[in-house]
Amino acid sequence: MTFDVGELHPNSPHLFADLAELLLLVNHNGRKFLHLNDLESLLNAGPISSDEIDEDEEADQSEKSSADQNSRRDRQLEDVFTQLGYRSKAFADFYPFKVDRDRIEIIEQLSVDQRIYCLLVACSRLRSFSKKGLAQRWARHFSELSKAALKGLLPTSAQTRIFDANSDDRKNYYGTKLSDALVKLGGDLGVLSVNAEECGKAGSSGDGGFDLIAWIDFGDGGATNYAVLGQCGAQETGWPKKTLEAHSLNARHYFQVQFDYPGVMFTPVCYRNSDGVWVSNKEANGVLLADRVRILNLVKSNGNVSEIVDYAWFTLFESEFSEFKSKAGI
Repeated sequence: MTFDVGELHPNSPHLFADLAELLLLVNHNGRKFLHLNDLESLLNAGPISSDEIDEDEEADQSEKSSADQNSRRDRQLEDVFTQLGYRSKAFADFYPFKVDRDRIEIIEQLSVDQRIYCLLVACSRLRSFSKKGLAQRWARHFSELSKAALKGLLPTSAQTRIFDANSDDRKNYYGTKLSDALVKLGGDLGVLSVNAEECGKAGSSGDGGFDLIAWIDFGDGGATNYAVLGQCGAQETGWPKKTLEAHSLNARHYFQVQFDYPGVMFTPVCYRNSDGVWVSNKEANGVLLADRVRILNLVKSNGNVSEIVDYAWFTLFESEFSEFKSKAGI
């Protein structure tokens, strides 16, 4: 059981920066710091992600000399350290590293805030952690953290639940059978009516595309309750395909509603360029995009940071994560 570096994303600084951070968190090279030269060695030896091979091949063909290629490599390395520098300011007390111009060093004793950051960066690159069932468990942990973040968008009177099929909320509140869970969900949303026939067609398993549900029950007899639908994507690059799964449009065959509920897409990825803007605005179409920056800000605004690290699911994450740290090596 080791940390697998795997394919690299040299042209995506926000993803390459995650790798640099994780290498330090799992003590991959036995040192408490990484230099620009360490990342250059990775680029020279590691395979390039299939998503970026064409881009690199095009660049190779257009660059007529080795000096041009070296210049491109220098730009890639400079970009990742610019990204790391942005993070050290944007995440402030949550950031578990110190960044200089060409060096990143892990802080000796991590605070509660910084321990939560570790969960998010780990969930942004689950493919690097090889242990049976771990990706599924950590994805569920991310859903729990996203639930805490979702609370930061609503008043304290709101109810927040995880609708995912493997969650405790689903087992203990909604029920494991999807068709029954959808009917109960309709009640929470305060819809005008539930299409029981369509809910029955949904089958017995799955989540219907809804990971998180939050609502305010006005209790005044009028339809409809205010609600927010959430989707979680603990994936490095695949999460944009999930952004509209929890869109209110996908609930219309189940429920008769009077307006479309807003949706939130939660991703553990820090989906930012070094100036803080989205890598691509396209991925924020139709939903409120909550990436690593917004998740941590929401958790902090909700005032429950210290409680999170005491939950059993967070303790399990740290226990499993420490196993990779003890076994890491080049």
